[in-house]
Amino acid sequence: MSFFDAFNISFSSLRHNRLRTILAMLGIVIGIASVILIISIANGATSSITSEVSSMGSNLLSISPGSQSNGPVQDGGNVQTLTYADAQFFKDNNDFPNINAVSASVQSSAQVIGNGENMNTTVQGVSAGYFQMQSIAVDSGELFSEEDEGFYSKVAVIGPDVATELFGEGSDPTGQVIQIKSQLFRVVGVTKAKGSSGMTNPDKTIYVPVTTAMKILLGQNYVQSIQLSLSDVTIISQTTNEIKQALMERHGITDEANIDFNITSSKEMQEKLSSITGTLTAMLAGIAGISLLVGGIGVMNIMLVSVTERTKEIGLLKALGARKNDILLQFLIEAVVLTITGGFIGMVTGEVFSYIASIFIKIPFIFQLYPILLAVGVCVAIGVFFGLYPSQRAAKLNPIDALKYE
Repeated sequence: MSFFDAFNISFSSLRHNRLRTILAMLGIVIGIASVILIISIANGATSSITSEVSSMGSNLLSISPGSQSNGPVQDGGNVQTLTYADAQFFKDNNDFPNINAVSASVQSSAQVIGNGENMNTTVQGVSAGYFQMQSIAVDSGELFSEEDEGFYSKVAVIGPDVATELFGEGSDPTGQVIQIKSQLFRVVGVTKAKGSSGMTNPDKTIYVPVTTAMKILLGQNYVQSIQLSLSDVTIISQTTNEIKQALMERHGITDEANIDFNITSSKEMQEKLSSITGTLTAMLAGIAGISLLVGGIGVMNIMLVSVTERTKEIGLLKALGARKNDILLQFLIEAVVLTITGGFIGMVTGEVFSYIASIFIKIPFIFQLYPILLAVGVCVAIGVFFGLYPSQRAAKLNPIDALKYE
């Protein structure tokens, strides 16, 4: 029996038992579609997060409060190991030529009132250099200055979404007064729209001088983080070490095990995020892959039923001269055709649902070839692996016993 003949017989059998064929393929379709959907969404989310972190630039360092052994503290407002003076030390010290901008930072959620409207949003106290580091520009008005920072001025730069919600679409609130935590601030500028950036949205943020935020709004003498912009990223490790040594000296720390701050770079953040998302993608794809295993078992069960139903047919083929390898090839082709067809349908379904999901959750749709090639390989492997046992069972049937089978 030629390969072509074996293929025709296998295809005719699958076409003759359409319902059984569809049920056998269903598990493969769901499994492949699930894997492609999860990988596509994970890649899109990774791309979105990475691009947002990359937009910060690779030349930024962030100093966070908290012991080094425990990692940076997420709620920096409760930890008092960094001060505004620490930030000014690096800003005014000529011993750090690689630092070109410094900003201390505090933030808090607050109810803001303006033009008779109110909203809850994030109020962020920053230094004047923060806008340069984060590439924040104004659409109208101006940014506050170092003089405003030095004089504890009650001025605010607001995001476009804040301006729209408080003062209406298309309005220019420059010069208007808003109330933050019972304190009146004069709006000096509205930033250009930037969109969401990870867990923060600059368009919904109000920026005030960090000194004003600390003394007047929060009543504290410590900051939640210090950001530094570097001129030369090629010596980022050297600069990081110099900053660490200087801060240890300022804080009176002689043993590195007792360091009360953490220094991280935006590049390290990108690498950590990529590692985390990669691990999550692999884990989720593995979970989705379980459905492929279930689908493979379903194919094997259907093939075993097919062998039982076609016992007389197998006996007749053997009586007419079909060899053991011919029978093996026929049923193996049938299993592989089942899985590859199901895999193709699953690939198309997975890509379509991935595209739809990317629109709904607002992440980029990334078409990649490797999940498809992986799916094809997996389908062939499943067809061969789970089809081999039923095929061997059919091939080993005694032709006389097969012809007598009822």
